[in-house]
Amino acid sequence: MASSVILMCKFGEVTLVVMATRGFGFNDLVESIHRKWQNLGSFELFYAVADHHNCILDNDEDFCSMIALAAAYGVTCVDVSVGVICSSTSECVKSLGGQNGECVRSFEYGECSTFQGEEEDPLDKFCIHHETVRLSADWVNLLKCVGQEFRGGVDDFKACLSKYAVEVGFKYKYLKNDRSRVTAECCKKLDGCTWFIHATLERSNKFFVIREFHKEHNCLGTFFSSKNPRMTSKIIAKEIVEEVRSKPSYTPIECLKHFEGRYGCLIGYYHAWLAVEKANKELYGDFQLSFDKLRWYAEELKEKNPGTVMDVEYCNETNRFIRFFLAFDACIKGFNYCRPILAVDGTFLKGRYKGTLLAAIGKDADQGLFPLAIGVVDSETEANWQWFLEKLSTVITCSRPLTFFTDRHSGLVKYVPTVFPTGYHSYCLQHLKGNLRDKLSGRLSNGFREKVVNLFNDCAHAPTVITFAKALEELCTVGGASAKNFVESLPRERWANAYFEGRRYGEVTSNAAESFNNQILKFRHLPICELVDKIRVLIMEQMCNRRLLSNKLSSYVCPVMEKKLVDRFNKGRTWHVAAANDDIFEVFSQSTVVVDLKKRTCTCCRWQIHLFPCVHAVTVIQKTKKQMHDYIDPYYTIEAIQLSYEGTINPVPTLGAPVITKESAIILPPKTRRPRGRPKVGRIRSRGEKVRQMLCGRCGKLGKHNRRTCKEAVD
Repeated sequence: MASSVILMCKFGEVTLVVMATRGFGFNDLVESIHRKWQNLGSFELFYAVADHHNCILDNDEDFCSMIALAAAYGVTCVDVSVGVICSSTSECVKSLGGQNGECVRSFEYGECSTFQGEEEDPLDKFCIHHETVRLSADWVNLLKCVGQEFRGGVDDFKACLSKYAVEVGFKYKYLKNDRSRVTAECCKKLDGCTWFIHATLERSNKFFVIREFHKEHNCLGTFFSSKNPRMTSKIIAKEIVEEVRSKPSYTPIECLKHFEGRYGCLIGYYHAWLAVEKANKELYGDFQLSFDKLRWYAEELKEKNPGTVMDVEYCNETNRFIRFFLAFDACIKGFNYCRPILAVDGTFLKGRYKGTLLAAIGKDADQGLFPLAIGVVDSETEANWQWFLEKLSTVITCSRPLTFFTDRHSGLVKYVPTVFPTGYHSYCLQHLKGNLRDKLSGRLSNGFREKVVNLFNDCAHAPTVITFAKALEELCTVGGASAKNFVESLPRERWANAYFEGRRYGEVTSNAAESFNNQILKFRHLPICELVDKIRVLIMEQMCNRRLLSNKLSSYVCPVMEKKLVDRFNKGRTWHVAAANDDIFEVFSQSTVVVDLKKRTCTCCRWQIHLFPCVHAVTVIQKTKKQMHDYIDPYYTIEAIQLSYEGTINPVPTLGAPVITKESAIILPPKTRRPRGRPKVGRIRSRGEKVRQMLCGRCGKLGKHNRRTCKEAVD
């Protein structure tokens, strides 16, 4: 409100003078009338400005219209008439000028003095601002009048008091502050300010009730600052709970921007960080008690999902958490219809007690991720990997040989052959190339290193022993002793196509596990029990969506693989096929190859490596009018994906969960030692890992920075 307006509120022969100053609204006017005439009951308000009589005053919009009309006519004093609403047609309370049995609202308006109100500044049209409504605008109405009750007790009252002070813009101090009474006054009482509030506890219902409230500030002590010491982290946490719920990775920086843009308040980084921590605690519980909550969660999960394996281990002497393992029954059964390959990897957790999450991830018939099992341990050690692999072996029900893709961790190298003697172990090619880059570090140029790495990649993909030997010779010639020593340190049967004895279905990396780690990235800072539940929901929704999608498919091969068949058929439509017998054919393309349909082989070796018809085999099958379905591996069919997602992961409701306290907790969090330096929340890159080059939008250079982090000098 730009200027103050005097409101002359008349009821009968009595007039109440109310000063409408800055921040004064319709609700404040109603409260003032209620305080003056406490037994008034229901009433209506009308006002008159200049020649406009009997104007309805019913809400904030009418109140603003009244003030605007007074300013337009230059009026500083507005008459407001109070009329009582009749309870029936035969009974009416007299209003001004009313008689028994009738309700008459005839108001007498006096003469109003005039003043020159604030006019619209003509310069406003040249500098237009977007008007925004602050989310804290309603805080000014949190404290209303004497007798107002706060059902949440003293904490509720003090929170409302703090918000009220932040929005109105003043500081206060407590004269009395305990669980049964709170008294506060304006900090500028020495300057003559009479703002004062006193509230006490109502013993009968435990409500907090305002007993005395002097609302007006006459010290002109409202300070125009975006910072207020009463904007505590507790208040901030209450306001951002829904933001954190919708985005678990909500950061303090986002909190700072949110409060400046939506509340008009400036808060410190520490307050924002602490508020995010408190909001997470309110939503997801305490980090310490979350470990003991795993006991209840494990029992509920196994009850709702029979066949699920979830083991929680803790020390019997100290009751400290050690590790846990989880595999859903639906995933255990569904994996039998996925390709027999597993990517195994670990990723660090970001919660208060850190730790490492281990995961075994497969791939379904349509190239989708299929989580089989997860576990949480204190760190990636040989003992923990041995434990995880042994647990994993108990949930794999089929006898088919498996192929594991790993990053060459010493625990995996040692225990994969031991725990799975019939399985095969393949090193992740992506990690091997990163290790080779590290071996070539020094004064060598990036272009030379990439050339050597590409030659190593050719060695890994070489389909035959002859092509491997040729690629290896070129690698050793170009890369020198460093490349030669690196290759010789690796068992060829663990990484080279020409020597690998198992079935990899064209996979050469552990990217499936890396992709799963990226999926759960936004959950890794949560308490352990909430982390497990978020992963359960993620897998549950994934299985449900893919089940519905697969049931709509009507072809024989999955969509991704069917597209490959179409592309390969179109590529080989112009090639000539010559038959040697019913099974052996020669394909004449740029070079000739031999396809044996009975053995499912091709001299290009792609059919043997991918276990899916290559372009030459597809050409032969189509031109000889044979059934394509007879040569498709069962793991690529629609039936396989439907059976993979046939099971259901049932929800675990937390309603009715036991309340765990520090005194009743059995499983305690693990002991951790704070490392030196600032805590790291970003992933530590492997040595030699290739960093993607980015084109900076500010300086236009390729590098490891973007527009936000650019420090280059720009003309």
